[in-house]
Amino acid sequence: ADRFLGAQTDLPSRSGQTLRRSKMPYRRGLILGSVLLVLMMHSRGGLAQPAATTEASLRSAAEKYVATWNRHDVSAWAMLLADDIWYTESLDWYKRMTGREAVIAFHGDLVKTTDLKWEIVKYKFLPDGTANMVVKHHAQFLPKTGGKYASSFVSDPTVTRWRVEGGQWRMFFFTSHKGSAIDAMKKDGIE
Repeated sequence: ADRFLGAQTDLPSRSGQTLRRSKMPYRRGLILGSVLLVLMMHSRGGLAQPAATTEASLRSAAEKYVATWNRHDVSAWAMLLADDIWYTESLDWYKRMTGREAVIAFHGDLVKTTDLKWEIVKYKFLPDGTANMVVKHHAQFLPKTGGKYASSFVSDPTVTRWRVEGGQWRMFFFTSHKGSAIDAMKKDGIE
């Protein structure tokens, strides 16, 4: 009977009569206290705040990705990738990588030796909460002398897909291969 919210406890009184006391107020207090604790932790940043699925937050994630790449900090850049990222780039179509570690192993040196520039062409939020972003991708190889890069190339279109994980947008799909990018755009309805 103690398992139910309305359970009662018999208490002896001084007069010898048995008094009944409900455990309901205790349980209500316990539930209210738990809710207040969660709310306090949330307001103080104790819980991860989900990224808003807005144009501004998605653009900010893309800007952060480019800025992190251009600092040439492989570890910080890798934290913007989902664990299960699927990554293909135009220079080596046969080198499709799956997983953050594979992408780091293949692209870590590129992060260290190139600058990146993205022009956002369009984006679309998908019903599953993810987002597809089409960009014009500029890879610019260092060193930069006299205001010019050693070499560069442009991939247009490049498709990136993003989802919120751990309170921030993370990239889970990237392709700068034109055929794959066009297929991804068609699949997501953003031709």
